[in-house]
Amino acid sequence: MLKVISDIFKSKREIESCILRYGHLSQHNYYFYLNYSREKEKCIFFDFGIKKGIFAYQKQDTWRILTDPIAPQDDKNKLIVDIVSWLFKNNKAKKIIMEDICEGLRKELVGTSKNKSWRVIRPSYSLVWPIFDLENWTGGGKDWKRLRNLYHKFFKDNRIEIKRPGEINSKDLEKMILGWKKQRRDTDHVHLLPYLRFVESGFEGCDIVRIFECDSKPISIVAGWPIPNSDRAYYSCMGIYNYDYRNIGEASYWDELLALKKAGYKKVDLGGSEGGLLAFKMKFHPVSSYKTYNFSILKR
Repeated sequence: MLKVISDIFKSKREIESCILRYGHLSQHNYYFYLNYSREKEKCIFFDFGIKKGIFAYQKQDTWRILTDPIAPQDDKNKLIVDIVSWLFKNNKAKKIIMEDICEGLRKELVGTSKNKSWRVIRPSYSLVWPIFDLENWTGGGKDWKRLRNLYHKFFKDNRIEIKRPGEINSKDLEKMILGWKKQRRDTDHVHLLPYLRFVESGFEGCDIVRIFECDSKPISIVAGWPIPNSDRAYYSCMGIYNYDYRNIGEASYWDELLALKKAGYKKVDLGGSEGGLLAFKMKFHPVSSYKTYNFSILKR
């Protein structure tokens, strides 16, 4: 039976229980869900019982569903179909935005929608999520020579201290994030609120957070968390840099991989990307990848 939860603070334990049972994707994280709402959006969690649920947000008559349902693979399509039909019927929704939906689920939805009172619109954009094999990575060998040299040169050229969140002023971190946004291309899909909220909370929900400090100011932030119900897989969610420092992206990534290797992680999801950012991540020779889509669902 469907339960609509609008107070996700009060129901934190219930939501995390669902994630613990059936969570399996990088974004299946309570704190990410909490922080990822946009301005004037309200978090709504759809609890289907038996530890299954959907992350959603509401802004008046527009709804946004974040990533695949927290459920076994065979149940995902049914849960999305049920909630989309329910929203159009009971909440008079005008538009439902589907964000970071995996390729297989989107194909199922397109097929199912042919017999429904709603239709699946073509994707507005897609992202590729590279997977890095950390278990068999040592950083040695000729394939890694260039990146390895960039990493060592970066630390040679800059006096870097690695800090934790509590060791650096949050206002300085916020200032750096705002500067990072200005340095990004206009075509990048960047939403600042989640990052600012993570800073405000002291990166609650993250496992490993590494901040480069140089000249008494933060110049990079990387952070993420373990992927639920995986064999020591990790989601590298945040990679925020001051691009005034040459090769900071390569050095920061390499440093994060070393830290994750030491912590015993086996695989790393490098996050959804397109264009230049995807090309940058491909420098690290991912062993596989998957694709997600952003699209809308409208009434016929």
